[in-house]
Amino acid sequence: MTEAVPSPRSYAGESPEVRQARRRRRFIDSGKTLFGTLGYRKTTMRNLCAHAGLTDRYFYESFASLEDLLAAVYEELAGELEAAVLAAVRSADRQLPVEELIALGLDAFFRQAENAEMARVIWLEVLGVSPRIDALYNGVLRRFADMLLALVRMALPDWRMPDEVARVLSMGLIGAVSEATKDWLMTGYTQPRAGLVAGIGLIFEGVVGLQGGGDGGR
Repeated sequence: MTEAVPSPRSYAGESPEVRQARRRRRFIDSGKTLFGTLGYRKTTMRNLCAHAGLTDRYFYESFASLEDLLAAVYEELAGELEAAVLAAVRSADRQLPVEELIALGLDAFFRQAENAEMARVIWLEVLGVSPRIDALYNGVLRRFADMLLALVRMALPDWRMPDEVARVLSMGLIGAVSEATKDWLMTGYTQPRAGLVAGIGLIFEGVVGLQGGGDGGR
C-alpha cells in the first residue's frame, strides 16, 4: 500500500505558497531600495538579505541570481510608471484639447520619475548589465512607444500617419522623454517638473501636429 505524501503544513494559518510570496515581496522591496541607493553593482547578497531580514536560502527559492531580482524589480517599476500614465490619461475628460491630454500624461510620468530610487533603477542601473537586461530594457521602451502610439490614435482618430512611420516617431518621443528624465535625475532634480512637462510637451505637440501621407517611403 502506497503511503500518502504529506502536504506542506500551514503556519499561523498561512499556506507555504503565501509565505513564499511574502518572502519574494520582501526581496523585491529590498531590491528597489538597494538598487536605487547603493546601486545594482554594489549590492551584495549579504546586504540584500540583511535588508530583507531573510537568509539567502529564501532568496534562491524565488530567484536564481541578483540579475533575476534586478529584472523583476525593473519590470515592476516600469509597470508602475506605465500604470500611472494610463490612469492619468484615462481619467481625463475625452473632450480636452490634445495639448492638455499630453500635459496630463507627461505630468503623471514625471511625478513618478521624481522618486529618485525608481528613476535610478529604470534609467541607470539596468544599463550595460547583460544582453538579457539590455533586451528587457529595449522591450520596455518599445512597450511605452506602443502605448504612446495607441493613445495618440485614440485621441486623434484622424491622424494620418503610416503605421511604420508613426512607430518610429513614437520611439523618438520616448527617447526624448527618457533622456530628459535621465538628465533631470543626474542634475538632482534642480529643474521644476513643470518645465519638463512644458518642454517635452512642445515636442509631442509638434509630432502629433504632423500629417503624413503615402506609403511610408516604400
